[in-house]
Amino acid sequence: MNLSDDKFHGRVFVFALALYALAICLVALRAYPPAAKLADAPADEFSGMRAKNVLQQLVGNGVAHPVGSAADAKVREGIVAQLTKLGYQPRVQDGFVCDEGRCAHVKNVLARLEGRDPATAVLVAAHYDSVPAGPGASDDGAGTVSVLEIARALKTSPQLRHSVIFLLDEGEEAGLYGAVAFVQDDPWAKDVRAAVNMDNRGTSGPSAMFETGSANEWVMRMYASSVRFPNANSLFYTVYKSLPNDTDFTIFKRAGYQGLNFAFIGEVAHYHTPLDNVANASAASIQNEGGNGLDGVRALANSDLQPGAISEAVYADILGWKMIWWPARWTVGFAVFALALLLLEIAVLLRRGEIRMKGIALGVASWPLILIVSAILGVLLQFLLRVAGATPANWVAHPFPLLVAFWALGFAAVAIVAALLGRSAGLWGLWCGVWIWWGIAALVLGIIVPGVSFFFVVPALAAGICGSAVLFAGRESRSASAIATVVPAVVTAIVGAESVWFLYVALGDVFLVGIAVCVALIAMPLAPLAASISRGNRWKFSAVAFATVIAGTVAALIVPPFSSASPETLNLQYHLNADTGKSRWLAYPGSGRLPPSLRSAASFGRAQTAVYPWSTQKPLAADAPALNVPAPTMSILHVTSSGGNTSYDVQLNSPRGAPVILLGFAPDAAPESVSIAGHAMPAMGTRFLRYTHGWRIYGCDDAPPEGIEMKFTLRNGNPVSALLLDESYGLPKQGTFLSSARPETATQIQNGDATVVTRHISLKPE
Repeated sequence: MNLSDDKFHGRVFVFALALYALAICLVALRAYPPAAKLADAPADEFSGMRAKNVLQQLVGNGVAHPVGSAADAKVREGIVAQLTKLGYQPRVQDGFVCDEGRCAHVKNVLARLEGRDPATAVLVAAHYDSVPAGPGASDDGAGTVSVLEIARALKTSPQLRHSVIFLLDEGEEAGLYGAVAFVQDDPWAKDVRAAVNMDNRGTSGPSAMFETGSANEWVMRMYASSVRFPNANSLFYTVYKSLPNDTDFTIFKRAGYQGLNFAFIGEVAHYHTPLDNVANASAASIQNEGGNGLDGVRALANSDLQPGAISEAVYADILGWKMIWWPARWTVGFAVFALALLLLEIAVLLRRGEIRMKGIALGVASWPLILIVSAILGVLLQFLLRVAGATPANWVAHPFPLLVAFWALGFAAVAIVAALLGRSAGLWGLWCGVWIWWGIAALVLGIIVPGVSFFFVVPALAAGICGSAVLFAGRESRSASAIATVVPAVVTAIVGAESVWFLYVALGDVFLVGIAVCVALIAMPLAPLAASISRGNRWKFSAVAFATVIAGTVAALIVPPFSSASPETLNLQYHLNADTGKSRWLAYPGSGRLPPSLRSAASFGRAQTAVYPWSTQKPLAADAPALNVPAPTMSILHVTSSGGNTSYDVQLNSPRGAPVILLGFAPDAAPESVSIAGHAMPAMGTRFLRYTHGWRIYGCDDAPPEGIEMKFTLRNGNPVSALLLDESYGLPKQGTFLSSARPETATQIQNGDATVVTRHISLKPE
């Protein structure tokens, strides 16, 4: 191979860059799911338009319907009517459920399609309640109508081997209550072997199968062979398992069910806000989710439902076209094979004199150096953008310039290291260093976290296999160098770009530096090619990359961070401290800064104030008028003392009829043997207590007018001071001026605007 032939290597480098660009464009197109099938689609197929028409009927009025509300009852009636119309005999499961200190009264809608082996079943589930802030058309109205459309399609299809149970549950948003009620109390729960759950965190985008049961090798075999538009990645599943996120599928997994969990997450700014409405719900996303859900249900219901050993798989889709997967236990073997090939190829290059140990050493150093450079530059850029106000919240209205800047930053890190080391290390020095590290990462991750290893195993195998061209080619063969460098680089682009593309949508601004590092990682195979071109062209590559970073940064500084279509979150509260009689308006801007219209409407201070001791949120406060809002009460029904403990039987009540009533105990006053409405409360998990700073909070999310009975035991000793709170949705009418001052570029989220009254309760165990 003539390494001085700059013209040849320049053409190869440009060709590789073009293929990288093509791979990224193809991945970008994956953000748009296939078009929805029309309402006149064949009866046994899923139709996104049919489903969206039902969505309009259920939640088209745009009214929020949290658990226990009259609006939620109306949605439930609509679901029952739809199932009845389809020829099912729906029933309503009525139950009171407690989990992690809080309780709710829920009503689940259930229907069943009997299979040839009716004793075992596949569960198809979604929740129909919304958060108090928005109508929940996509979260989870889209899941609800997908379940209904699947029920319709299966009714017209040949009988399945196993029964299918349709569950539309209530109370997921408040605490997964409906799923808990089904698993704990419904007689059909014992028949379920696998579950397909559909929930969403946005209003558009492709539906991803982002979570499976513990035996996903069995599930992936079926998913890969049955789903027509696959979108799944064991890397995302591994990351998701480490996040403090839950859906109903969490409860199903806890019950031992296998299965599939689907969601789409595009337009995350609409999530849990009034913008989660029917107008913003994507029929294409519903089609993608429901169509894949129907394929999954059919595959599961016609399988033997015997997962066998609890074993996991490593998997990823290739541009939504085909699934590649293998049992996780094979990963180490693949990594060892790739490393063996790479070491053999390095030995051949050394023997031929096409590379020296110095070149290999510099190549090995280039891998961590590129990652360090990308991380340092990413941190500096993110700091600049935050100080300049371009990223005041985790998601902004116009993220494209940000993504251009941080993606280009990853390429810039590769370009500058290749420019600095290219002459000394040469093409094969950098090639050896890059791929040896890649193979080592594949082996280590294959041992520790196999789900992440796909990102490294497939490119390492491609490099090992394509690099074998040097074993059979003559010395300094141009074709061998092109095959060994270009093909694995493009494979890395296809595998890696798809994994990196959705990181911003999933994690937001907090992972921008991580995106730069990940892009540097997938662009790293370009370093050997960049090293083979002339010195002047290497620096031109660096200059173009940095110019793109600058252009993206400037654009990110110019465009507004929020818009009416993608607003910042901003909840308002009226808070009355019944102990002092002091009332305040509280504002919770997601950006930490109040819009001018709100600041001029009330005299908000500039310092954030801690209000609730268990909350990490610190709002801005302004004085509010004292309104006649009665405080929650705790009536002691019975007290007994025994064995150094005092047991209380109390009645918690909200005289103003607030749906939420809570009693919080400080970390040093933990109660024992707590029950609410006769239901023993399970122990609170470590994760929950970290979230609440050690406070143990008990109560009800849909308290009845007569209040709720609570029993608990305290150790005798010093007096205990607990905090009693009730919360209703919406501001009092005197706060209309404040909500009117909220600009179009801001919106409520989660529980939305609220009226909260707190008081301290003193107890002296004896």
